Formats: sequence, C-alpha cells, structure tokens
Amino acid sequence: MLKFICRSLIFLLLVYGSCVSERLRRIERNTNRPYRSLLQVNNGLHWGPWGQKEMCPWGTYAAGFSLKVEQPQGTGFWAGDDTALNGIRLHCIDSSKSSSRQYEYYSTVQSDAGSWGQWTAITWCCGGFLTSFQLRVERKQGDGDDTAANNIRFTCSRTGQVMEGSGRHRGDWGGRSNKCYGKGICGIETRVEPPQGGGDDTALNDVRMYCCD
Repeated sequence: MLKFICRSLIFLLLVYGSCVSERLRRIERNTNRPYRSLLQVNNGLHWGPWGQKEMCPWGTYAAGFSLKVEQPQGTGFWAGDDTALNGIRLHCIDSSKSSSRQYEYYSTVQSDAGSWGQWTAITWCCGGFLTSFQLRVERKQGDGDDTAANNIRFTCSRTGQVMEGSGRHRGDWGGRSNKCYGKGICGIETRVEPPQGGGDDTALNDVRMYCCD
C-alpha cells in the first residue's frame, strides 16, 4: 500500500511539475522578447481593455494568421447581437523557413479574444513575414448594433502580397499601419470588450502589432 502511495505521489509530481514548467516557459516566451517597433492603426474603437502582449518564440516571426469570426446573427426583430471579429492568431515560423513553405512546424500566439464565433483556417504568406496591417472597423452605431472590428489585412515582406482575412464586411477599411522595422511582426496585443450581459457586445475593437529584428 505504501509503495502504491509513493508511486502515485511521484506520478503526480511529474505530471504537475511538467505542467508548471511548461507554463513558466510560455510566460517567459510571450512577455520578455524585445521588439524593434510597434505598429498601430488609427480607426480602432475604444470599448474594453487591452489584453496581454503575446510574442512569438525567439528566432521566429509571424508568416500566417487566422481569425475568430462570428457569423451574421440575422436581421429584424428576432435578430441576435452581432460581434463580427472576435480574435486574431499569429502563426510563427523560424526565419530560415520563410522561403521554403515548410510550415508544418510553427507556433501560435494570440492576445485576448471574444467569446463568440469559430476560428478560420490559417492564411500563409507565399514568402517572407507579415510586415504591416490594415483594419476594417464599423463606426459607432448609436442605438444600432455595434460590431467594432470586422476584418484585417496583412502585407507580406518578400512579395508584397496582401492577404485579407475571412472576416465580416461591415464598416470601412482604415489606413495601413507603418511597415515593420526589423524582419517582421513577432507579437500581438488586442483590445476586447468583455461580454455585456443584456447590453450590446462588440468583442474585438482594436489591435497593435510588434516587430522584431
């Protein structure tokens, strides 16, 4: 019996010790990497707090992205509350793989995300890394149904390819952010309004990106 208890304790220590160590590595990976420049746009809205900055692992840069999008909730009296774009993920690869399309090995980072919708498939650059972005945002609707951010576009470094996400179509595209100083985008921070209960939900309102050497 005593041997069984000892073995059980050792097993638990190994399992939970492993989980704790992984969590600590994740925190260090996502908060301590230095960045070269900050990219912002001027048409984001201001509902909700900024989430935690999330950074790609050292030596990797974002070459792809995916979005969390809520589909249209209908129109008329029985229509639901639309939130459109809820979250953005960056998919990071090693700099040596940016021209080989060997994307089977990548890491994923994201900041805060809203509660609604599904994640889309990953959209990858044909070559290089993400270097600037543009946000589609619906302005404040007054007594109407606010959705705030609806979609995003990224530009890739090597080809100048512009990639548009599979978001929603309400609102207008704002101006493009500055271009990265450094190799490419390596981090993200999102502004997300928490659920409003019986109020009007908007989810993702704004985003800023970080660039690394």
